[in-house]
Amino acid sequence: MDNEIIVQFVFFETMGDNNEFISQWDQYSKEIKKTQKIKLQQETGSKKKAKYLSQHSCYKDEFKFVFKKERRSAHFPEVEMRVRQLGGYTPLQIQCNHNSKTNESKVFVFMNGYETDMNSCSKLLHYRFLNIYKAYFESSNYDYILEFFVANDQSTEFMDQLKTQTGHFESGIYKECVLQAV
Repeated sequence: MDNEIIVQFVFFETMGDNNEFISQWDQYSKEIKKTQKIKLQQETGSKKKAKYLSQHSCYKDEFKFVFKKERRSAHFPEVEMRVRQLGGYTPLQIQCNHNSKTNESKVFVFMNGYETDMNSCSKLLHYRFLNIYKAYFESSNYDYILEFFVANDQSTEFMDQLKTQTGHFESGIYKECVLQAV
């Protein structure tokens, strides 16, 4: 199918000044937004490092990797950061395709090879919507990425429930960013 959507996930972890990252992200994303839909989320609760997760959506025939597999991207030459490309994924289930609300957080769960656990994840309580993405490329870091939309006041309880039920997955609570350099 030519109009199939691919979502590319990328982790950013910065040690330096958030304003430098934000300023360079704004500049970079203006160029990319011409061809791709981009969402940037910041992990909550991380005190020493700023951690971000971006989602780049485009049609399969327009898909290309955005970042090089280098320690630093040419797009962010001045900011000390680690960039980790997670790969491209196809949406299996989209219950929510709009931005999260201010009273919502997103909980991302990164899974490898546990389809039965994915079914138990979908039975968890306290979430509003669940988007499921399946690896499109063999080189993708994970088999599945689950994106739960959870009320802010229930996000910690949801994470506790997730860890109790599935304990072995990488996960985190993220807030969508509306970035502006100060």
